[in-house]
Amino acid sequence: MHKLKSIASIFVLSIILCSCATPPGPNLASKALLIYPQTSTKGEVLSILGPPVQIFLLPDGKEEWYYYYRVRNFWENIPYVRGEKGLDYTEVLKITFEGERVFEVVYYTVEHPAKKRR
Repeated sequence: MHKLKSIASIFVLSIILCSCATPPGPNLASKALLIYPQTSTKGEVLSILGPPVQIFLLPDGKEEWYYYYRVRNFWENIPYVRGEKGLDYTEVLKITFEGERVFEVVYYTVEHPAKKRR
């Protein structure tokens, strides 16, 4: 009987933890691999990523599109551990166009200053 209670407790705890988990995001790193400099077009980028969050027109005629996704700390809403555990950063994907073709694809992450370790 004791073993059955332990299994039931583990099952209930698993369900609670799974329901608290955040759904996966767009994973910009994987999508960046689908975009090829000198080959991919604006239309293809739009079909893969949708509209960009920001667009900058550069003096040399190039165009930069920016995509962002914040990876939030799983523990963010739990007191006492929110600042000590988990990941909290932003994925950035910068795509530079020369005319209609992709010129450059750059992926990087930015850690939030408030979450940096002391």
